[in-house]
Amino acid sequence: MSDEVSIAIETSCRNGGVALGRGDELLGAARFDAQGRAAGQLITTLDELLTSRSLRPTDIRQVYVSVGPGSFTGVRVGVTAARTLAQAVPGARCVAVPTSLVVAEQAAGLDWTNLAVVLDAGDGRIYVTRYARRDGQVVPVSEPVVTAPGEWLASAPRPVLLTGEGLSYHELSGEGVELAEPAVWLPEVEILWRVGRRLANAGDFTEYHSLLPIYARPVEAVRSQQRAGDADRDAAK
Repeated sequence: MSDEVSIAIETSCRNGGVALGRGDELLGAARFDAQGRAAGQLITTLDELLTSRSLRPTDIRQVYVSVGPGSFTGVRVGVTAARTLAQAVPGARCVAVPTSLVVAEQAAGLDWTNLAVVLDAGDGRIYVTRYARRDGQVVPVSEPVVTAPGEWLASAPRPVLLTGEGLSYHELSGEGVELAEPAVWLPEVEILWRVGRRLANAGDFTEYHSLLPIYARPVEAVRSQQRAGDADRDAAK
């Protein structure tokens, strides 16, 4: 078994965290509030976790980072930290882990036939990814969609178990629709590490210069340009 040192970085939601592993063993994890000064807290927490095991940043060989969707600032902080580590530490490699996949993995032990992870996309819309069990693993069975809650529910399979932070902002209910307990709505850094490790063992790495956040909606600057373009087209009619 390979004994490379790996870390997981979770900053996509308010429950920030760092996990540390060696080979296929999770050594420990530490949490912090990612809602404010996430970058500083991430660096401090990572340093403390490494020091507790007599390790240094240069010992890291794999970085598993939650790439969103989630907090716009938080996701950027995590991705930037992962890119910086991979660029600065010779031999370090990155694994981009979709936040919804981590949340789905947390529901692996629950009783469900169809699973959907619901995240908030703003403007009254949701970002939804459906999952199923295959060969003992939870895997996506559809591309993520951004839509109105009612529109998605109208075509969703039944029965379906819903989970994810988006349930805090949107009411989704109906016949055959069940909500997971809120305790599993937010991604946990230990689960992120386990998913990242699984992807790494499968060779699913991303070059640091190609590591990018996943956004539930275009950033505001792009959305402003789109609105301006729509207004110009309407004026030209």
